[in-house]
Amino acid sequence: MAQDVHNPLIPDAERVWKSYQILEKNRLAIIQQFDYLNSFPKTKDVFVAVFDPDDRKQLHYIYEPYLTALEEAGKVLPDSVLKIGIGICKDMKWSSGVSDRLQHVVLVVAADHPEIFVEQAYKLKKKELEALIQYLADVENNPLCAIYQKLLKNLHEVGAYNIEGKLLRAKGSGH
Repeated sequence: MAQDVHNPLIPDAERVWKSYQILEKNRLAIIQQFDYLNSFPKTKDVFVAVFDPDDRKQLHYIYEPYLTALEEAGKVLPDSVLKIGIGICKDMKWSSGVSDRLQHVVLVVAADHPEIFVEQAYKLKKKELEALIQYLADVENNPLCAIYQKLLKNLHEVGAYNIEGKLLRAKGSGH
């Protein structure tokens, strides 16, 4: 994944790019996964600047492997991945492309680790939690619907009825 010399990367994108290059050499090494997560954007603004800028430069056209690496890290470090994902998603609006892919990553990791998802979600302010719920619930005609259903089922099984109810109501309101 060579960097286009006519498209110099902003520092945040450069950090993600370099960390990913190291991670690629040993995807199973926990230290490389930690480093990658540490370099990954933590806010919507930085995430958009790196993966979805208006000029479609930076890592826009090659975002898929970066988000796949984030999802894979969620198998070993779900708390870190959900903290990062929720931190970004609480300010996002759904759209196709990188936003859709981030939604997928968060739903997959949340469905596999509902207790951690609930713990991270309850750290948010009320308005942030509502925005997160709306973003995640925006799966109506989407292949993610099965993952969303798995998340609802797993939240129910761990007794997280409040968040389960919020997700159900958000989906039922046309999202």
